[in-house]
Amino acid sequence: MRRQNLRLVLRHVSRNGKSSRAQLASATGLTKATVSSLVAELLDAYLLIELGPEPRGLTGRPGSALALNPDRYAGIGLEINVDYVAACVTDLKHRIRYHHVECADNRADAKIALDRLARLGSVAIRAAHEMELTPCGITLALPGIVDQVTGRLLRAPNLNWTDLPVVESLGDRLDVRPEEIHLDNEANLAALGELWFGGGEALGDFIHVSGEIGIGAGIVTRRALYRGARGFAGEIGHISIDPSGELCGCGGRGCLERFCGQEAMLRAAGLPPAAPATSTGDPGGPISGLLAALQRGEQQAIRAVRQGGEALGIGLAGVANVVDPDTIVLGGIFTPLASWLMEPFTAALLRQTVVTRWAPPRVAVSSLGPQAAVRGAAGSVVQRILADPSLFISGEEE
Repeated sequence: MRRQNLRLVLRHVSRNGKSSRAQLASATGLTKATVSSLVAELLDAYLLIELGPEPRGLTGRPGSALALNPDRYAGIGLEINVDYVAACVTDLKHRIRYHHVECADNRADAKIALDRLARLGSVAIRAAHEMELTPCGITLALPGIVDQVTGRLLRAPNLNWTDLPVVESLGDRLDVRPEEIHLDNEANLAALGELWFGGGEALGDFIHVSGEIGIGAGIVTRRALYRGARGFAGEIGHISIDPSGELCGCGGRGCLERFCGQEAMLRAAGLPPAAPATSTGDPGGPISGLLAALQRGEQQAIRAVRQGGEALGIGLAGVANVVDPDTIVLGGIFTPLASWLMEPFTAALLRQTVVTRWAPPRVAVSSLGPQAAVRGAAGSVVQRILADPSLFISGEEE
């Protein structure tokens, strides 16, 4: 009961920004004495801080406002994608304290890619310590199907990686216990990043579409990620929209990402798809080249992106018909390309969504772009802290 009550109090402060003890007692239904005891423990654990007296009301003494302590604990987020690795540090208030991206082609050798990621992770951990933040775990975002229980990457078609003990390997490189490292699909974490750092609750139930070399989606309903029966929900990049189409790395044909994935659109635009560094912000990357061609009005590039947008709309219409979201959020490479693909995407989506006449889904563009997954990874560590503050009070985090 105490564990649950600690969580209840900390979550309420997290959701509301700040609260007094009296407000906490009223909102949670706990007695004022219980709240005072719980708050004392959370203050001693440096999870909460006192902001001082709130403005005096008409009657009674002013209460002391409580808030999350942003200067004690941190979550570390790491990401491996096809052509970059990234690291992020966030505090309990979901403020980004460190973010770095290193562009590289990770398809050649998993060992080299993990070495690269470990170097970046070590720098992020050191940066947290230099800011006097205590890292409380690591979450790794991967572009494939993962087994969260065993810590293995089962299959990442665009990396050509199969059945790798990623958590164990990364833990050895970082000298971190495997139980302190979690992993998840990058599209799932990008959707959670959008929930915690982007559009948030205003999006309602939403589908976040991640576009990179491959395409994935995270489905959020009632502020929680929908994972499916075995945790593999959201693999929309492998919806076949042309069964006789091009062979995909997953073994199927005519998959959605063969039409509107990064390399597919670059090829259609007549641009080289092979160079590393794409949607990560490197000015020399192919997406920047595609954007430049679009801005110059080159018709082949415009046609390639519009065709990609239409294919994406067709694929998402099928998902929307099943899930019935309030909002569809375009993330990853679709964020910088939105000005050119939004119109054909929306037209195809609405044309094939059965509820269009009555309640069409909204379409939004992510403000996070390719940073969503690594932010979601770091944020998921913070959420674990908020979910069980008793670990920090009992000292079990040591």
